[in-house]
Amino acid sequence: MSFLSLLPQISVPAIEPRGSDDSCQAEQFVNRLKARLAEMQRDLATHEQLDVVAFLPSGQAISVEVMGYDNPALVTLQGQEQGSGKSCTLLAHQSSLQVLVSIEMIPFGAQRKTVNFETR
Repeated sequence: MSFLSLLPQISVPAIEPRGSDDSCQAEQFVNRLKARLAEMQRDLATHEQLDVVAFLPSGQAISVEVMGYDNPALVTLQGQEQGSGKSCTLLAHQSSLQVLVSIEMIPFGAQRKTVNFETR
């Protein structure tokens, strides 16, 4: 008898579209965020840049460098943990993301940082 057979069986529902409008929710979310960031970028002074941070439910902050999606509802964020500076990739349902966009000064001698977007 296997030890695994003693564990309760958990059924996890698949994340699948529930209707014609649900098939590209993550794509719409990422595209709207991309448009909003581009709009905010246009209004910056030459010495300012956007700082994009995503928050995990634990409160951990991730500085976002690349954002993408895998439809219907999976958003991918690549960046660095703010506390440790370690590179990381966050895979999250779009409804669980909290994103903060703030304006910060560009450090002397550095280039303006931007968030890149990718599709799968």
